[in-house]
Amino acid sequence: MKVLSRLILLIIILGVVAFFASPYYKLYTLKTAYDKGDYTPIIAAVNFEQLRPNLKEQLQNKVDNTLADNAQLVGMAKLLGADEGKLRNFAMGYIDNAVDKAVTADNLTALVHGDVTKDSEPLLAGLALAGGLVDMGKLASDFMATGDLNQAVSKQKTAIAKKALSATGTPEKPELSYCGLNCFSVATRIKDKPISVILHRHNGFDWQIDNVILP
Repeated sequence: MKVLSRLILLIIILGVVAFFASPYYKLYTLKTAYDKGDYTPIIAAVNFEQLRPNLKEQLQNKVDNTLADNAQLVGMAKLLGADEGKLRNFAMGYIDNAVDKAVTADNLTALVHGDVTKDSEPLLAGLALAGGLVDMGKLASDFMATGDLNQAVSKQKTAIAKKALSATGTPEKPELSYCGLNCFSVATRIKDKPISVILHRHNGFDWQIDNVILP
């Protein structure tokens, strides 16, 4: 009986260790794949059905903050008959469409190789806008010239998409920590901007990427 009890205790201990060590092992396998230039396991670890709505929520909040802080753009829009509500509706629709089209396995695979697809351009343009990488004066002047915000954004879309992609760099050494029993955070900085990748437990011992906390 003592041998059986010790065996059961050992199994329990090993199970607990594996349970809490599982995100570190997952990240180790992803890092190993990355070092080999194999992005397939990393893309496969992304939970796209969760990542898309999480990104949309963040970007929508950034739009609300931008409209609240950018009285000049809102004022110009009003002069052209587009009130703040119309600007917000346009932005929200733009975000929904951009995220749905861009955040796919094929597009992320292309991006990690430095290729900007047509489906990725709108999202990268939106990230550039949200990250302050766009000349808002130029955007506003294009908007005033046409009265069409969609056209004004499209005019710069390719350029600002490439600018957003080029703004990435080598991440600093990440900080790894649990953010809950089933939540794990990989926090780093890229060109002095904080960014975190959030993983959640999947089927007990596996982990999936379901959010990226943007600067």
